[in-house]
Amino acid sequence: MHISDLHDYSPEPTKVVEEFIAKNRKEQIKGAIEELVDDEFLRLEEYADEYISQTAADRAQKFLERVLKGDDEAAMALVGDKNGGSRYKMHGTDDGKPWAQLIHGRLFETGGILMRRQIVEAHADLIRNERIADLESVVDGLTAQVRDLTAQLHKAREW
Repeated sequence: MHISDLHDYSPEPTKVVEEFIAKNRKEQIKGAIEELVDDEFLRLEEYADEYISQTAADRAQKFLERVLKGDDEAAMALVGDKNGGSRYKMHGTDDGKPWAQLIHGRLFETGGILMRRQIVEAHADLIRNERIADLESVVDGLTAQVRDLTAQLHKAREW
């Protein structure tokens, strides 16, 4: 709503406005704002790489946690696809036929097959040794639990 008597801006500037403008306030305000903007750009330059790296690391950690918690879709995104697309052709006249073939005397492997093979080859000892260590720990824990329960049973029978 417009009321002309309330929106009349025709009077001359007051002394306060003239004094404010006269003291180069406009340039001072511009300078202060420019300093603030420059400071923010410096902060951006200083922390941007760290922020991007941390964001990428957080995303990778969340993805790996999904894989380790049994999320089939995440695991298959990492090592292949549920339809066997890395093993069998999925489109065209060769639909359903294996990708495997020799090309110039070398076995052709799709990206998924190659990656899975490389992971196992590069870390076979690590995977095996860590799994053995896991199972040994399980055996030690269960053995200790059985001994503790057996001791408790003997004490209960002595009463």
